[in-house]
Amino acid sequence: MGMSKSTQNILHKTVVVIPAYNEEKNIIRVLKDIEKIGLDCIVVDDASTDNTYKVIEEFKKNSKLKIFLIKNKKNLGKAKSLERGVKLALSLGYEYIVFMDGDYQHKPKDIPKLLDKIKDADAVFGVRNYKLLPIKRRIMNYIASFLTSLAISLYSKKFYYFCDIQCGFRVIKSKYLKDIYFGEGYAVEHLIAFQLAKKGVKIKEVNVNIEYHDNAISYITKKKVIDVIKQIILFLLKK
Repeated sequence: MGMSKSTQNILHKTVVVIPAYNEEKNIIRVLKDIEKIGLDCIVVDDASTDNTYKVIEEFKKNSKLKIFLIKNKKNLGKAKSLERGVKLALSLGYEYIVFMDGDYQHKPKDIPKLLDKIKDADAVFGVRNYKLLPIKRRIMNYIASFLTSLAISLYSKKFYYFCDIQCGFRVIKSKYLKDIYFGEGYAVEHLIAFQLAKKGVKIKEVNVNIEYHDNAISYITKKKVIDVIKQIILFLLKK
């Protein structure tokens, strides 16, 4: 993977947390790539209706990868799944937590880039190549990142600008996640950013690859986008 020695030294302190819902066609590709890097992994199966849990269990039997597999009894959504994964990671004593999706749109080969940056930061957020995004999503991401960055700067009283606030591919030092409010659903990336900024943590960004392939199903709808906005407003009002 071409990692520096200092980056290799933090691998055993790092775990990858992956929420997965109906990802039987993608999750093994993700795990195989993580295995090549040599990282531990926590997968939270959010009550999938396909064979996601089963294929992971089968993969575990012959893999060198240390996989902690959590299965939600009912569908809890991305935020609650991430919260369960983080709680386990904290209880196991990991110092760095990588967040990524299980649909293979995020590429595990980019994890070393995130870990290399974390040596001089408290959190590193991935920035997707906007040229690969559909034009409508590109415009929405620009607007969302600008408005959220403005809100975060006002909330934290410190200037922050995020190029891709909605990207869920990131690494964060676990000590800053002990009392984080994850919220509900797809507002989780935004809410984490608000709280990290409020703590004054040093956040960097790094470019990451993205692939919109046929087996990657987007669960983002207009209703969920509106819900994200509502959750951010409610979070700010409570504070």
